[in-house]
Amino acid sequence: MKPIDAQARRAALKRSEIFQSLSDGDIDAIAGRAIPRRVERGAPILRRGAPNGGMIVVMSGRVRVSVVSEDGKEVTLNVLGPGQVLGEMSLLDGEASSADVTAQEDCVLLVIERGQFLNLLRQNAELCLHLMAMLSRRLRQTNAALEDIALLDLPTRLGRLLNRLAKDYGIPVRTGTRIEVKLSQKDLSTLVGASREKVNKQIREWEDVGVLGKDSGRMVVVNAHALAPLQ
Repeated sequence: MKPIDAQARRAALKRSEIFQSLSDGDIDAIAGRAIPRRVERGAPILRRGAPNGGMIVVMSGRVRVSVVSEDGKEVTLNVLGPGQVLGEMSLLDGEASSADVTAQEDCVLLVIERGQFLNLLRQNAELCLHLMAMLSRRLRQTNAALEDIALLDLPTRLGRLLNRLAKDYGIPVRTGTRIEVKLSQKDLSTLVGASREKVNKQIREWEDVGVLGKDSGRMVVVNAHALAPLQ
């Protein structure tokens, strides 16, 4: 298996918005100490309630963030890809992981030890601001998702989610925008707070009228405005 060299680690850090303010020297210092980790599809990365000793940067692949209720129901909270980070809350407060994280694809990760990163935060105000901005965005996303579930009907909630996935993880194809991240209908149903049966029915209706399509086994957004006309 090809080793992950320092240049690849530096490139992965620079791709992440949180590290873009750092000097080349700081990037090199982190890259030199960051521990590469390969994870196969379906393997756990973090477990809710387990200790977490640092921040994780996704170099390649995608991961799913979820929680499981007492009755065994799994709820998908987010899907993260290259350049995005995990473990930022535990990094700051030293507490255990607040969610499960599973590799949705074969992944390469960079693990940055907590003590080293906290030292960087103490020395770099710009990095602190980037971290706070990232945490604020995630909180806003959570608040928006809860507001959608409380106030909007299923077609609007699902349409907004699919448009967001197309924006974040889509690539242009002949018929529209293909969503590269693969989510099951169970994942989609938990993200919009509805039953899998209702989500499946709505997706079929959109496919029947040409709003959604398929390409290479992936969902294609053909008409984004029809999915969520008020966005």
